[in-house]
Amino acid sequence: MSENREFTADMPLMIGIRNITGEARHWHNRIELFLVLSGDLTIIVETETYHLMEDDIILINSNQVHEIVSSDNVTVVLQINYSYFKKWMDETSFFHCNSTTFHNKSKYTELKRMIAQLIYANYNDTEHNELLTISLAYQIILELIKNYKGPEQSLMNKNTKHLQRLRAILQYLNSNYMENITLEQIAEKEFLSPSYFSHFFKVNMGVSFFNYLTGIRMNHAVNDLLNTNLTMEQIAANNGFANSRYFVDCFKRKYGVLPKQYRKEHKQEVKNRSANSLSSDYYKGYLVMEHIDYLNKLGEYLDTKKLRSPVNNKKSIPCLAIEISSNMVKKHLKHTFKTFTGVGRAKEILMSRIQTELTMLQKEIGFKYIKFHGLLDDSMMLYNEDRSGNPYLTYHYVDEVFDFLLSIGLKPLVQFSFMPRALAQNPNNTIFYNPSILSEPNNMEHWEFLITELTKHFIERYGITEVRSWLFTFWNAPYQPYVFSFDSDESTYELYKSTWKCVKECDSQLRFGLPSYGPFFMESEDYFEFIRRTLREQCPPDFYNYHCYPVNTSDVTEMIILGDNSSKFASFDKMTLSEDPNYMAHMIANLKERLSEYPKLPIYITEWASSSSHRDWLNDTCYRSAYIVKNILENYDEVGSFGNWCLSDTMEEIPYDNEMFHGELGLFTYHGIKKPAYYAFYFLNKLMDTLIDSGKGYFITTNQKGDYAILLYNYIHISPMYCQGILFNVTFLERYNAFVSSDPCSFEFTLTDVANGKYVLTEQVVNREHGSAFDEWVRMGALPLTTQEEIENLKGRSMPLVTKSVKKVTDNYMNYFAELQPHEIRLILIHKQVN
Repeated sequence: MSENREFTADMPLMIGIRNITGEARHWHNRIELFLVLSGDLTIIVETETYHLMEDDIILINSNQVHEIVSSDNVTVVLQINYSYFKKWMDETSFFHCNSTTFHNKSKYTELKRMIAQLIYANYNDTEHNELLTISLAYQIILELIKNYKGPEQSLMNKNTKHLQRLRAILQYLNSNYMENITLEQIAEKEFLSPSYFSHFFKVNMGVSFFNYLTGIRMNHAVNDLLNTNLTMEQIAANNGFANSRYFVDCFKRKYGVLPKQYRKEHKQEVKNRSANSLSSDYYKGYLVMEHIDYLNKLGEYLDTKKLRSPVNNKKSIPCLAIEISSNMVKKHLKHTFKTFTGVGRAKEILMSRIQTELTMLQKEIGFKYIKFHGLLDDSMMLYNEDRSGNPYLTYHYVDEVFDFLLSIGLKPLVQFSFMPRALAQNPNNTIFYNPSILSEPNNMEHWEFLITELTKHFIERYGITEVRSWLFTFWNAPYQPYVFSFDSDESTYELYKSTWKCVKECDSQLRFGLPSYGPFFMESEDYFEFIRRTLREQCPPDFYNYHCYPVNTSDVTEMIILGDNSSKFASFDKMTLSEDPNYMAHMIANLKERLSEYPKLPIYITEWASSSSHRDWLNDTCYRSAYIVKNILENYDEVGSFGNWCLSDTMEEIPYDNEMFHGELGLFTYHGIKKPAYYAFYFLNKLMDTLIDSGKGYFITTNQKGDYAILLYNYIHISPMYCQGILFNVTFLERYNAFVSSDPCSFEFTLTDVANGKYVLTEQVVNREHGSAFDEWVRMGALPLTTQEEIENLKGRSMPLVTKSVKKVTDNYMNYFAELQPHEIRLILIHKQVN
C-alpha cells in the first residue's frame, strides 16, 4: 500500500521511534530514513534485500516499493516532505544512503548526529522546538544533497497512472485480505487480462500477486498468533486462508517452524524477559522504574554540553530583584517537615549503621516520629504458636527497636504490618527481596490477640503517658489495586476495624489513623467511601495518612513526533514520573478539597520522595536536594508532616547493588556517606520561626531578634523523556543529561528596616561542586572505594561549601546577591553581632 500520513503545511518532516514488526510492500511520495537503535531490521527495496543491524541507516527514496520484515527492533523513522524543498529537489531526486553496502560507517556520522539533534530539540526546548526542527530539516537536506545524491534509477520511472492504479489495488487488498480474492477477480476489476495484470503487478511491485496477498494475510495471522488464544482453524479463517492445513504449510515455508511452535517460543521469550527484570511482576512494577536506554545510541552522536552552552540559543536569565521589609511577618512557622522520618523495616533499626545514621540525623536535625514497615514480620520473631496452635509473643527484638528509638528522641508510628507466617492465610503471597507476607490472617482471634497483647506490652513497658503520644495505624496502602492490598477492600476494612477496636480497648486515647493511601488513584471514590464507613460504624480515624510519590502509570513503546509538532508515547504499561513540577502542591490542594466534607483531622504525608523507584539514578544527585527544598518551602506547613522516604540506602526491599551510587532512596549511602538530600533537611532545619517573605526560589525567615535565615534553590524539572523512563544520553555517570535546561538563576535582595550594626553572614552551598558525594566520587575516578580511608576521604570531600563574611549596615538596609547553579541549594545565615 502507499503509506501516506499527511504532513502539515508548515512542518517538512515527521519523525518517530518505533518497534517495527513488519510492513507489506508499499511506497511513499516522500523520503524515508530508517536508523536502527537496537535489534535488527530486514528491508526489501524493489528487488534487493538489506539486513540492518544496530546503528545501520538506510534511505528509501520517493515512490520506491519496499517491504519490512522484523520482529524485535527499535528504529528511528524519519519521513521528509520533498515538496517543502522543491527549490533543491523533487520527486525524481534519488539518494544512495545505505550503511549495509558501505564499509566506512563514519560516512554516516554527521547524518546520525543531525537526527539525534532533531529528537533532542523536540523534547528539550519547549519554546523554540518548531523553529529548531525546521532548521535541522534543512541541514539534513543539505547533507543528503552534498554527500548522498546520485543518478536516477530506472526502477523509479513508474508513471503516475501506474502508481494510481497500484494504490487502488493495494488499498483493496489490505482492506479485503480476509475474503476469497483471486488474481482473475482483480484483473477483471481493473479491466485487464489476467496474464497482463500478473506481469504488471510483478514488474511494479517486485513480487507476484499471489505472494503479496499471502504476505498480507501472514502478517495479520502472526499478530493473531502472538496476541490471541485463537486456534489454528480460527486464525486461518479470519485471515483469508482456505483452511488450517494450507495456513500451516504457508507459515512453515516462511518461518521454518510450525505456528504452534512459533507461538510457544515467542511467548516463552516474553515470559523470560519478565522473570529476569527487576520491574517484573515479582516487584509488582512498584519499586523500580523501568528505564528504556535505546536512545542512548543516539546520545553517542550528541555533544550535550555544546547543546546547552549559553551561545547556543540560550536566553539570558534575568536577575530576580526583591525588596523586603524585615518588619514584615507573613506567618509563624511550625516546621512540620520535621514531624516524620522513615526507615524501611523494623529489623533494619537493629543494624548498627542504621542506628549510627539515625543518631546523627536526630542530633543534626531532630524529627519527632519515625515510620517503618514490618513490625509483625517473622524477622522480628514476635508472633509464635505452640504445638497446640496457641499463640504467644516474644518481645526481644521489638523492645530493642523501641528502646533505641526512644533513647534518641524518636516516637514510633506503630504500623501493624505485615503478616507472620504462622498467622497467614496465604503465606506464599510475598513482596520484597527479603520477603514480607501480604495475607489476611487465617484466624481472626489470633490476630486480635497479637494486636491487643502487643499494645498492652507497650503500655506496660513505656507507660500510658508516653504511648498516648505515639501514633498507630494498620498495614501499608492496603487498598485495591495497590500491591500491598488484600483480596478485597471489604477484607481491608474488616481488618482495619478489628485492629482499631483492639487498640482502642487498650486505651481509648491512643491515636489510630487510617491506613496509608497513595497518589495513583487520588480520585478513587472507594477510598472516600472507606472513610465514610469508619464514621458510620463508629471506628473513626484520628488522622489521615498519605503517600506522595510523583508517579503515574503509562503506556510506552512508540514515540511519535507528528507533523503538527505534537508527540505521543504508546503501547505498554509502566511506571512513569509526573511531568508536573508542582505535583505535590496540586496533590495537597486536591486532598484538602476532597477532605473538606469530612472531620478535620491532622493530614500526615508519611512517605514522599521525588520518585518511588529504588533505582532512579537522580536520587543520588543534587536534583533530589533541590526537589526536597522546593517542595517543602512551597508547601510549608500545609500538612502535618512531610515524611521523606527514607533514611538509608540500606534497605532489603530489592537486591543490594554493588555500586555505591545506584539510585536508592536514602539520605545516606551504604557506607554512611551523606547525599545532597541529607543537606536539604540540614539546611531546612536552620530556618527560623517567623516567615518574612517567600517566592519562587527563595524563603526568608527571622527570629525577630535581628537574625535571619534565607534558603535559596534553583530547581529544574526533569525532561518529558526522562519522565517516561527514556534515557536519552543519560548514563550511569552522565546523570544530569536528564534535564530540560541547565540555566543558572540569580537573586538580588534588599532587606529594609534592618537595625544598623555589624552582621556575620555564613553561606552554605550544595551543588555539583560542593556537598554532592556522587559528583565528588565521579571526580575521584568513579571507581569502587575499597578501604575505610577512601570512604572517609569521600565523606570529607563531600561537605557543603561554607564561607563567612562581615557586612556593616549603616542606612537600615542590607543588600545580598547570589547566582545559583542548576540544582543548587544555598543557606544564608545572618547573625547580628552584639556590641
